[in-house]
Amino acid sequence: MEDTTTSLAGTHPNLRVPGRAQHSREEVLRTLKYWEHVERYSAPIAEDDGERSGDVAVSHIVDDKDPWPSTADTSRVYRHFVRFGIAALRECDKLLIRRWSPEQGAHGRDPVEDGQYTFAGTFAVSDKRAVEKGSLVVNRFLYDLAVTLECTTITFSDYAEILASEFKTRVKPRSKPLAIAEALTHCAYFALQLPTDIQATVKCIVVTRSKVFIEGNRPRKIQDARVFSSVYPNLLRQMASDLENGVVMGAAWDLLTKPVALSDFDASSDETILECLQTDRYPSARWPSDFSLSPQQQVAVNETFSRVAEGGTFSINGPPGTGKTTLLMDVIAEVISRRADVLHSYEDPKSAFALVAANGNSPQYRIDKPLHDFLVVIASTNNNAVANLTLELPRQEKLGESYRNSLSYLPKLAESLMAQHHVAAEPWGAISVPLGNRRNRDRCAASVIDALDDGSLFDSRNATAWNVARDRYAAAKEAVGALKATHRRLNQLMHATETFGSKYTDVGPWSGPARTSVASPRSSGALAIQESATILPHPILARASEQIECALEELGNVVTPAEYLNAEPRCRAQMLVGTSSALERARAELFVAAMKLHESFVFHARNSIQANLIGWIKLNSGRASTELEALAGHLWSTFSLLVPVVSSTFCSFANVFGSFERGTIPWLIVDEAGQACSHHAIDAVSRAKRAIIVGDPFQLEPISTIGNSVDRALAAKFDVGTEFRCKSSSLQTLADRINPFGAVRNGRWIGAPLRVHRRCVEPMFSISNGMAYEHSMVLADETLDHEARQNERRPAFGPSAWINVVGTAETANDFYIPEEGAVATHVISRHIANRHSDRELPDLFVITPFRKVAVGLKLHLLQNATEVFGDLPPVIVEEWIDHSIGTVHSFQGREAETVLLVLGAKRVDSIEWALSQPNIMNVAVTRARRRLYVVGNRANWFQKESRDRWMLGTDSDWLIEECEARCRFRGKPPPHSEMMPPPNSEN
Repeated sequence: MEDTTTSLAGTHPNLRVPGRAQHSREEVLRTLKYWEHVERYSAPIAEDDGERSGDVAVSHIVDDKDPWPSTADTSRVYRHFVRFGIAALRECDKLLIRRWSPEQGAHGRDPVEDGQYTFAGTFAVSDKRAVEKGSLVVNRFLYDLAVTLECTTITFSDYAEILASEFKTRVKPRSKPLAIAEALTHCAYFALQLPTDIQATVKCIVVTRSKVFIEGNRPRKIQDARVFSSVYPNLLRQMASDLENGVVMGAAWDLLTKPVALSDFDASSDETILECLQTDRYPSARWPSDFSLSPQQQVAVNETFSRVAEGGTFSINGPPGTGKTTLLMDVIAEVISRRADVLHSYEDPKSAFALVAANGNSPQYRIDKPLHDFLVVIASTNNNAVANLTLELPRQEKLGESYRNSLSYLPKLAESLMAQHHVAAEPWGAISVPLGNRRNRDRCAASVIDALDDGSLFDSRNATAWNVARDRYAAAKEAVGALKATHRRLNQLMHATETFGSKYTDVGPWSGPARTSVASPRSSGALAIQESATILPHPILARASEQIECALEELGNVVTPAEYLNAEPRCRAQMLVGTSSALERARAELFVAAMKLHESFVFHARNSIQANLIGWIKLNSGRASTELEALAGHLWSTFSLLVPVVSSTFCSFANVFGSFERGTIPWLIVDEAGQACSHHAIDAVSRAKRAIIVGDPFQLEPISTIGNSVDRALAAKFDVGTEFRCKSSSLQTLADRINPFGAVRNGRWIGAPLRVHRRCVEPMFSISNGMAYEHSMVLADETLDHEARQNERRPAFGPSAWINVVGTAETANDFYIPEEGAVATHVISRHIANRHSDRELPDLFVITPFRKVAVGLKLHLLQNATEVFGDLPPVIVEEWIDHSIGTVHSFQGREAETVLLVLGAKRVDSIEWALSQPNIMNVAVTRARRRLYVVGNRANWFQKESRDRWMLGTDSDWLIEECEARCRFRGKPPPHSEMMPPPNSEN
């Protein structure tokens, strides 16, 4: 293993830091302080002028023109948000740089951030255009800027009060919103004494949001989409205070203190894979799927339990489509099974609880300490990511078909939890639920209360007798153990037989084909031994052959190490060693038995559980007494017996799990960690005992609104290393750098990489594989087979292609090219025309790297909606546009059959920004399962040799000619009846 390590170090010098000590407590405190300042100087960004979608319209006000969009549509309700005190971010950056680091220039904003504005605050205006009392919100950025520049000495609360007083004085029944915005702007700048050169020419920004009436019912009150008050500065200050007071930082301590890992395992080597896939390394349980994991998925699962059994962090890297969620399901199954081991030890479930002093009329119970170690929390920056994952796990289709009739768990509670989130899919059990924001917590509480009130939670018809459930679980556990023993016996037989053969070197009967086939370390294992027994009828070989045959009959399909090593690399990546069809089935059945044991336990300890559930509901609604808060861990451990997996975003994490001390959340899974800012996630990780960090540093990077030059100045001010910089790192990279189990990809060390891709077909797979992963991924056989068998109608434009568009319109801005918009609209029209039913909309995403291109595309489609979408209802059209058109960042974690990638951009620096790292294009390309059409100027975007990795044909001149002839690039698509079929449309 030493040679591997040395070679890796030569490939990637950062893997070795000789003599580097751990980061000290003082260094950690400086890092926390730096992160706090980063968050404080990450300004809220105002919306772009002219931005429009189905329910949003934005106007930048520079004169006295009426800013209000038409509200004549009586099927909608409107609410307007007025941003005031508009400031140019680039000018704010310059002031901060002069203050902190005058020697460096303030030119660090990316080209896509040119012209961005921030603002002092906002207030709401009703659909009757009346200013709403009490709607003023003041953000801190301009205040913190003024304090840094020593322009003011007032406190933020005093500053906010000054604005609130001005707002209250100005709001009258007939007050003009724009006049109030102008007054508040003057008041803010005067109170802070800020330099006027940061003030924008834009007077204010009006954002109009609307919602459609549903069956005559007025929708929920429309909320502002911008967040003005960050929770993270306070969380980071509290972390620093806890650290100074000697509080242990849980799983975060390793991330903050450990130096770069000295790599001791190359996770991609065959030697390491075979070592990690020894039968005894497999967990006892697995998710009940009809399919096994790929080798490196299983390696990641096995190593997770090996490396964080007692605590710590472990990182897993999954390129798109490589099954990150699938392997996490196996992790969850094993955690639940391990709790079942503890539950099985109780003769009577009631004995796991001990009554404490009753809190008023509500008794509460302590739950035994061994049962505190199994709650699984999933967290992410992305609200959709965590909600989708915890709403997917309970669905019937997440189970293998052979398990759907045998597995259910608290079915009524599961149905209620799914119904609260308007999920129509039938659930198999209450395995998980999204929490996080207040609305989700209320939904969960309502479902639990309903289940308690109607008695369905403790329905005796669903409960197995405790002794029966225990016996069945014990039998399932024993079956797994017996099959693992058979695997060990098989391996011992094969090893002993090979050893026997190697001892006979004399020329004689043990020479020639028999000795060659058995003694060779790369022989085909069991098959070779059986064949040798027929060549040489030696008694030892005969007995071995007979025993091996019995073992194989018991185990079913088995891949031996020799067969693995003899296979082609592409096949090897899909061959799972160390297990068998029988063992995989038994491990899945153990999970089924574990869930039934949980269900029986809940029923037989129902009085204690019901009391603690009532306490848990009070705790999560903010109504808990001090005595009840002291029992928070017991209440959460009780709730997790019902719902083992919960989720939250980082911004809501402290609201949900604030009762957990550092290092006490048993299992934290961070999903999409490559998108997570370290300083957003670190509080959650510090509350965890174990943290599994899952993501991909070659997909989207964290979003931070702080300028590059400001970030550099802050890093220098606090003497913080590159590994902690918010503009050059993520939680994933932070976890990867200390994970000794990984491999080098694209010049970067990553932890536990996955390889087998199951989403995209060619050419998207090879584009992504070459662009970001050094061709390390393998396209799964079943994906290839499925595409070959695909009988669905091919997309309207045939094979994937680059549609070369050279923009010439003088009206084009630096990003949106009207000619590209016309082509994109035409492509969408063709897909609409080819839909199978009048109400069906195409499975198509329109993706762009740039916000201004997305704004232009949406506006263009809305203006031509009738020609493009025919008689489809406007509500459906607007919903499709909002859902299916946007920047790359809005499509992370999503996929469609077809992707239309509209590049836009004329400026070289903008194109270089989009291509400087593989992340943006990698995500865009891998959203497409079957077809990718790129629309853009090929000459502008293909100026570097490395970009030849885009393996797309250019046989699309026919489309350009059609658009020129029928659209004349004026944005009007041809009528559906005039559309010509593309050439070779059967391809």
